[in-house]
Amino acid sequence: MDHINQDGACAVSASQADLTGAEYRALGGFRYQIRRFLHFSEQAARAEGLEPQQHQLMLAIRVLNGPDGPTMGELAEYLLIRHHSAVELVDRLAKRGLVERVRGQGDRRQVRVRLTAEGQSKLKWLSSAHRAELSNSGPLLVEALRTLLGPRAEGERNV
Repeated sequence: MDHINQDGACAVSASQADLTGAEYRALGGFRYQIRRFLHFSEQAARAEGLEPQQHQLMLAIRVLNGPDGPTMGELAEYLLIRHHSAVELVDRLAKRGLVERVRGQGDRRQVRVRLTAEGQSKLKWLSSAHRAELSNSGPLLVEALRTLLGPRAEGERNV
């Protein structure tokens, strides 16, 4: 995020802003491959009765799986959402029996979140489907990124 200033605007130098037609095509190709994978991910989540952000939250819980699970603040930070949005996502998943809140061992005021057995099962199935999709689309995504970074990136690394 070095190229984002504190106002959230993109901050690049004039020389960095000069792109060739091939670089624009490579950037477009890379974004297209990302969007294709995200579309698959959204459809897979919905097929399991989840909204995409709910699936992302479940994956974040698994990734941030500390001794008792992550806190709401950790989840919000990881997902780049506000604390109250993380609380709402957890509320919806808890109603469905996919996650549960757990009071902290040392500090009972601290609430942590963990997947239930049903949540673990659903996440395992979705993650397996995503891995299978990446075995197909991953090489295209890698190639698009390689094309995008191409010789210019090699030259910048050698400087």
